[in-house]
Amino acid sequence: MMSTSDCVLLHGDAFRGNILHWNKTTARTTTRRGLTIEVSLSCPERPLLPTILFVSVPAVDFTNDPPRIVRAVEDLILLRIPEGRFDKYDYYIYRAGGKKGPSLKLLPCPPQALVDEDVGLLSHGEGDYTIAALLSTNEFGVYDLHRFDSVSENWSMDKVSLVEPQVSFPDKIPSNSDRLLFHLTSTVIPIGSKGDTMGWVDLWHGILLCDVVSREPKLRGVPLPLPVELMSRNNGQGTDLGCPKSFRGITFIDKPGMEPCLKFVHLWHDAVPIPQDPADDSNEEETKWEMRDWTITIWSNENLTASWKDWHKECVVKASDISISSKLNSKMLKSGLLSPGGAEPKRAFQNLFVFFPALGIDDGVVYLQARVKFPHPRVFVLALDTENKKLLGAAEFATERISGASVAYFPSNISKYIDPRARVIPIPKGDEDDPNWEEWRRYEGTESLKLPRLVLSRLLRRKDGPSSRKVNLDDVALAT
Repeated sequence: MMSTSDCVLLHGDAFRGNILHWNKTTARTTTRRGLTIEVSLSCPERPLLPTILFVSVPAVDFTNDPPRIVRAVEDLILLRIPEGRFDKYDYYIYRAGGKKGPSLKLLPCPPQALVDEDVGLLSHGEGDYTIAALLSTNEFGVYDLHRFDSVSENWSMDKVSLVEPQVSFPDKIPSNSDRLLFHLTSTVIPIGSKGDTMGWVDLWHGILLCDVVSREPKLRGVPLPLPVELMSRNNGQGTDLGCPKSFRGITFIDKPGMEPCLKFVHLWHDAVPIPQDPADDSNEEETKWEMRDWTITIWSNENLTASWKDWHKECVVKASDISISSKLNSKMLKSGLLSPGGAEPKRAFQNLFVFFPALGIDDGVVYLQARVKFPHPRVFVLALDTENKKLLGAAEFATERISGASVAYFPSNISKYIDPRARVIPIPKGDEDDPNWEEWRRYEGTESLKLPRLVLSRLLRRKDGPSSRKVNLDDVALAT
């Protein structure tokens, strides 16, 4: 198993930096307007606390539009940074490792505006990389593939066709869940250790695989497990699926000693609406929910073909069956994440509202964002060992001024490329029985790192299919 300190959680938004954030990870370059831009990485030793990028650019206001991490692969981070004019962005590659130390590079402008979800990053080692964006066209099964090669430092565009689509659905898709019938990319992941394939993932529909270094790239489809419990709602008519990131996550595992495979996680809520009190005259339109339990299901796929039969269910874990150490339970009670009852209703672990499941790099851990209720501004991160049905840790990750906004995070192994002397918040040395001893394991604890306040930025309006949908947790960007 990977050392628990190797996998860290990158905060999706960068924060405004200053001279106080300079360290051995700091890199500098100039913007397109000739201004100096500096990027530094703050990487705590406790892996559940957020690893944060700090960005400093003179005369550029990030208040309503913060720099954003688009992708993070190995020691590379692809950043989208506002250049100072409305809806105008520049892309940078920040490299944390390397023989010459950290580096920051401004990329040539892409040929057209890109959406973060469509953009992928592939590392080829030794600092070389490919950036690729797959965009749909008016022709079914045909896409525009935009590629940036770090060697030539040029963008190119090719028409690519879906030569091997995924096989037909094994079950009839109900009318209310017709979102399953088309592809809309949720995220992009690197596939394999050869450094040549990316997967454009629609977490509801499936994956489009492409060898992005080929001179004649083609696409082939890989399906994803169906959300059967959602499809069976409303007497078999299904339900509106909304944004998949709140409930599903995926990664590719290529670990020595085991077969390379896709890992897929699905989160299911057993929640019921709370009847509105007739005496309540607040006129709130938002339905309130009671969380009774929630379930994590892990799937794996070693073959990556167009067949549904390639997926194997590895485990199903209910929150009510997860074991929690007495010390960790005590810390969660103290933090307010759990409640013993009394002044406020009792809130056990299975009653937490959890969203955004994310699989660890290769350590068998599933991360979740947790709130005491929906919506609530305090966001905690949980680390679950699904194989042993055990809670490894919980930590406060962020707090928003506007409740209900989402916080993006990326499990990453970038910490292994960082000089240990640049890590912050060292784990104290001591004994478990020492009253001053806060942490006896890297994961345990509910400590929080003091961060810049987060404020609501703007709604990212994006169509999720043939009709626009109601904005939910995943539709809100944060700024500092």
